[in-house]
Amino acid sequence: MIFSFSRLNLYSQCPYRFYNKYVLGKEEPVTKPLALGKAVHQAIDDIINGASHEEAVLNGYAATGFHEELMHQEISDLVERAPVHRNMGRTEVYFKLPLSKSHNAPEIQGYIDLLSPDGAITDWKTNRSIYGVQDNKQLALYAWATSQKTGIDRVKGILYFLRFRIEKGRIFSKEEMEKARKWALDTADEINERLNLLEIMPEERGKLFPPRPSRQCSHCPFASQCVKRL
Repeated sequence: MIFSFSRLNLYSQCPYRFYNKYVLGKEEPVTKPLALGKAVHQAIDDIINGASHEEAVLNGYAATGFHEELMHQEISDLVERAPVHRNMGRTEVYFKLPLSKSHNAPEIQGYIDLLSPDGAITDWKTNRSIYGVQDNKQLALYAWATSQKTGIDRVKGILYFLRFRIEKGRIFSKEEMEKARKWALDTADEINERLNLLEIMPEERGKLFPPRPSRQCSHCPFASQCVKRL
């Protein structure tokens, strides 16, 4: 399994939801927040790469299959709040890297929303709430990947919350980036170990990937199954 921050983070939040989504392959519905995020990211990318505002918004809307809960105006409003201009950097920069030097090390992959010429990275957020750069490992992990690709020892990471026009930034040190890499490696190793045990003892899947009730349950399509298990 090739990992991403979202997979690792989902496992950390709830192993049971991870099991349903990534082991059993059960599809989760595309919610409005997910569709909105996809539309806005696509539109911002297009503007940076030379498209007009209207063309970019339409492209973003189309990328979601014109999701029935989305409104063209909401996409447009959020895109308009992004402090972007043409050719300000590389967009949707893909990376795939081993998490250690071991020959069978798990790999991490992801997309960086914007990589500036000076090596800074930006992640656009459509959230309805603001959180800190260090509240999860995503930006630090992406900074580590950027450091690996560019050789830069200190990487500036930015979260830009479009609804509020608020920027949260931090210059990540080598130590902070290494801590994020270590978290990702430890989490990936734990998942792989449990997947190996699952092959040997499939009847123990409930213990290997247990539900972890939290406030996230209200957004989980498998929550009703958890109620029956607990």
